[in-house]
Formats: sequence, structure tokens, C-alpha cells
Amino acid sequence: MEDLEHRSRTRVTIRSDVKQKRADESYNTGRALHIKERPRIQIELYIVPEARETLIEHLVQSVISIEQLIPSMASYRSGLLCAIMFLAIHGGWAQTSDTISNACSNALYTHFCVSSLSKASGALEADLTQLSVIAVRLSSEVAKPVSRFIEKLKKRNPNVSALEDCSDLLKDTREQLHDSQSELKQLSNVNFMEYVEDVLTRLSGVETNQDTCLSGLKESNVPATLVSSVKDNTDNLTMLISDALAVVSTLRQQGHI
Repeated sequence: MEDLEHRSRTRVTIRSDVKQKRADESYNTGRALHIKERPRIQIELYIVPEARETLIEHLVQSVISIEQLIPSMASYRSGLLCAIMFLAIHGGWAQTSDTISNACSNALYTHFCVSSLSKASGALEADLTQLSVIAVRLSSEVAKPVSRFIEKLKKRNPNVSALEDCSDLLKDTREQLHDSQSELKQLSNVNFMEYVEDVLTRLSGVETNQDTCLSGLKESNVPATLVSSVKDNTDNLTMLISDALAVVSTLRQQGHI
């Protein structure tokens, strides 16, 4: 079977509030079925465009199967089916492109890479070079509020020297991302390899900055809640930088602007 990760895909999200119980199953991930109180059903899949009709058929069957599993779902069946039909008729499909799929093919967080790029302004029409700029830009946009958050923590905890180190690391991350974005915007056939290699060096250098920050905090024996708070704010940044590194690596492999 052809690998769907390397093809143009469509994200479908269907939600329905359930007052009593939920069946929450992540399709094709191997996760078990969980039954919880008063949550929400959400189905999110990436599929190739030509598989839409098959998807609709399977979603309808899934609704019926869930109803059999949880009888209390019966009253919500019509609503879910209507949502499925609305998507089918009105084209409520969040698109991604072949270029995005290709750009994220070597990413450590492939799904996150495709999802974040697909939502970015101008990404669906972008070529690989433009996607590289967008990927770094997304990282830079997230790095700014993270840096501000660290500064606030530092003021509230002036005796925690590890936060000073975190602040310096985040400043370095922001500077390197800014310079990387500038270089990618200036790519030409003349400077292509030199600039791409420089960007890869910059991104590789800052990819671990957030982990270094967290390690320093843990070694300082600060409260676990503080470490957790920093981690919650830096996780997305770490993933975005990792994905940006993968996108630029793909650009280097293909060797053109």
C-alpha cells in the first residue's frame, strides 16, 4: 500500500458534544478505546483526496458502531450524520498540498508539521523555499511570547539563576531564528548551498536550547510546578524548530530554490 504520509491529504474534523459518555478512539494509532464522562467526540484524519467517498462511508459506519457500543449515543446519531453529509456536499475539507507533505516527510513530528504548515497563511500555494521561510517564521512567532513568559518568571523568582540561563537561551533562539529567516528570504542560485547550510547550523544549534533550559531548572531543584510551567510553554517551540529543521533539510536535499 502506498504511504499516505507522502501524498496530498485532507484533514477532516467532526465534533459532537455528548452529555453522558464518549467513545474516543484515535484511528489507526493503536490507542485503546476510552470511556469518559461528559467529553466530546472528535475525529481527525488525514486522507488522500480520492478517498473521500470511502471515508464518508466508513464514518457513517463508525457512527452506527459507536451507537451500538454506547446506546445513549442514539439521540446524537442524526447530528453526526448531518455533519458528515455537510462536509461531503459543501467541501468543508481543510486541504494540505503535495509540497507540504514533501517538506514534512523527514520531520520528527510529521503530523504536527503538516498541520501547522497547512494552517499558515500562504502555505498551500508556496514552493519548498517559501515553506522553509514559513516554517522558520512560525517558530519565530512562538519564540517571542515564550521569551516574554521566561522574563516574567525571572522577575517573580529573582533567586533562581537557572531562569537567567533560560532567558539567555531564548534570546539566542529568537536571534538565530530571525537571522535564519532573513537568509532564507535571500536565497539565490549563487548562494543557495552556503545559506542553506548556515541556516541548518543555526537551527541545529537552537533546537536543544529549550531542553537545556529545562535541564538547568531541574538541576537547580526548583519546584516541579515551575519546571512544568516552563515545559508547557516551550514544547510547541521545540517541535516547530525541529520541523523547520526538517523542512530546510528537505530543501537542501532537493538542491534548488
